[in-house]
Amino acid sequence: MTTTVRRLGPDDWELARAVRLDSIRDGFGGDSDFLREEAALDEVAWREVLHRHARFAALSDDGGGRAAVGTVGWRPHRSGGADAGHLYGMWVHPEHRGTGLSRLLVGAVVHLSREQGYAALDLKVEPANAHAIAVYRRIGFAVVESPPGGLVVMRCPLP
Repeated sequence: MTTTVRRLGPDDWELARAVRLDSIRDGFGGDSDFLREEAALDEVAWREVLHRHARFAALSDDGGGRAAVGTVGWRPHRSGGADAGHLYGMWVHPEHRGTGLSRLLVGAVVHLSREQGYAALDLKVEPANAHAIAVYRRIGFAVVESPPGGLVVMRCPLP
């Protein structure tokens, strides 16, 4: 089985939508408001997001065709003048966890952030998601903020 990571463009909107909805379904459940909101977005909205943000997909060839088994998003930091890109929407299919795929997906975002001239990469993660926090730490992220009742903010410097 071969797995590759590639950036999705606006013409890949159907694949981006499918893998993003899979990730939301896995993380939030099949009956979540978040899933309904994302599923309601039309083609124009998906194309626009893929134009403004970067979305990467991990594609696995298991002999029966290529399937998206992971995804991650990237956008410029929202606050003006920030020196960090922002990683979001990281997900790896449960059957592919523990294979190093997270490192490949984050690596694609790190490369893009460097190309865009950012000095660091930020992300936010649920404090209860100890596994994800451990994965991000192994990759080089450190906790920079952990407010009570809020999301953990992590940052990775980009040398």
